Amino acid sequence: MFFGSVDQLATAIWVVVLSLGVILGLSIPLGPRQARLLLVFLVGCGFYAGVAILQIVPNLSDRLADANWGKANELLGLQLPARVSARAQIPREAVGHFLLFVAGVLNGFFVGVSRRRTDRLFRVARYVILAYAAYGIAALVVTPNLVLWAPKEAYHGMLTATFINHNTAATFIGAGFILWLCRAVLSLKAIEAPSIRFLLLMPWNETFAYRALLLFAAALLCLFAELLTSSRGGLICTCLGAFLAMFLLVRKTFDFRLSYGIPAGVLVLGVIAVWLGQSGRIGSQGLFDDSRFRVYGATIDAMLARPVLGYGAGTFADIFPSVRSDDLSSWGVWEYAHSTLLEIALEMGLPVAVMILAAALGSVVILLRYAQRTKDRSEGSACAVLGVVALTYLHSLIDFSLQIPGYLIPFSILLGSGLARATAEHGESAPAV
Repeated sequence: MFFGSVDQLATAIWVVVLSLGVILGLSIPLGPRQARLLLVFLVGCGFYAGVAILQIVPNLSDRLADANWGKANELLGLQLPARVSARAQIPREAVGHFLLFVAGVLNGFFVGVSRRRTDRLFRVARYVILAYAAYGIAALVVTPNLVLWAPKEAYHGMLTATFINHNTAATFIGAGFILWLCRAVLSLKAIEAPSIRFLLLMPWNETFAYRALLLFAAALLCLFAELLTSSRGGLICTCLGAFLAMFLLVRKTFDFRLSYGIPAGVLVLGVIAVWLGQSGRIGSQGLFDDSRFRVYGATIDAMLARPVLGYGAGTFADIFPSVRSDDLSSWGVWEYAHSTLLEIALEMGLPVAVMILAAALGSVVILLRYAQRTKDRSEGSACAVLGVVALTYLHSLIDFSLQIPGYLIPFSILLGSGLARATAEHGESAPAV
């Protein structure tokens, strides 16, 4: 994922690779519930694509058309057909990101049909993210002014690993922290002891204890790298996602009563809030960014002016300069709304945004039920993917990590695999392939 795979060539390569994976996965048999969920997902994707196509249809509706087409004709003496979108064509980046998400979810879904392949996927994900975190720490020490081989133009003194933006790196490494933490906590279940007093007297526990220590060490390395990113949103959302995963996993693994869990959870959240309030950029700059709130306000005002079909897929960077408020600082380039949901509402209209919000909440409900009911060796992965999804959805409300292919691809694959496992039939056997 060099530089987050944000350039068009890298996006095209990943689209081809993931599309080949989808073609190979079509031969994998699905259960009835899995097939229904996949059909709902494809229908939703089709609706999104249909709206994007309608936006560029010439002379679709004079009432919904962008007024700038008429202004351009008057000023330049042209006869350009009016469109809903501010562009005559859908930007390549928007098409590429859409295809990456669809293909990524489908690849993950086909992998998730098999529990064995799902376990392998999560194991690979853990080690890959750990490698990115270790590289990021080493690069910050050895080559602090470089991102890979290119000069570092921003975020000096902050860990970015192979990404350009430190917030995306924080979300990516935060997902790894949750994956490792769930695996480490689950490994404690294998240690058998009637009491702590006799723990070290049982020789068969020694191997499991060393393994648990290594797993916790990997989680701590990811957490250390997370702190070095200095990302406020990434750190907060990671802590919330990890807390959700840990609450479910500890309650299931150690028979933790819910009556004890709620007060304990409130206490832990309070400790996390105090700790975060005194650490890094949160302690020095606070939790909130005034400029970002002004961008949100301008985006909402523009969205309410055209709530049905929006301004066109991938047109935020074109539209925002015309709605940018005077009190917003002139520093920086706002290519994203720093809220994926708000940006979708602006570009695609409120109906599409509501559909995506409902789909996101629905996926959380499906994964939550799966994490609560699973009792086999998959409980660690079930809680971990729920934590990663919670982290990602929360962070997407305040930043644009989901709009970076380097994070969108692994997240969509993990999401797809989790949904496939969550809708697998009880007692089904994993395919041999």
